[in-house]
Amino acid sequence: MKAMEMEQQKVHLIRLEKGEDLLLGILEYIKAKNIMAGYLTGIGALGKGKIGFFDTKDLRYLHIPFKEVELLACTGNIARNKNTQEPIAHIHIVLGDKDGKCIGGPLVEGTVSVTAEIYIVETKPGVFRTKDEDTGLFLLNPKN
Repeated sequence: MKAMEMEQQKVHLIRLEKGEDLLLGILEYIKAKNIMAGYLTGIGALGKGKIGFFDTKDLRYLHIPFKEVELLACTGNIARNKNTQEPIAHIHIVLGDKDGKCIGGPLVEGTVSVTAEIYIVETKPGVFRTKDEDTGLFLLNPKN
């Protein structure tokens, strides 16, 4: 196990509007505010997009398309790529369709259809993601 203690610094509220991409909008805000670490939560509605599923056998993400759904839950964490310093928002979502059926997984892309209301909780110190040689994924490295 790797662990570290962090302090909550600031809470940000952003509202994305119709036509904006949820992931890109969050990343744009993180870059603009130079947020080095944190976590987020949110709700809203998405017109279309894709979620992922990591296939542990083939070590690759499968993409699952969706359209016209409620964003019932959005949660994730924020860190930086250790090598490039680029922000990474690792976000998972739960989506509900008009029949009340749900799907969920990591957000690949999603276009806001009405609104997306996101709270970002900024924490200190910064956290980095480093490449895991077994999976090829960039995983949180709490000890940096």
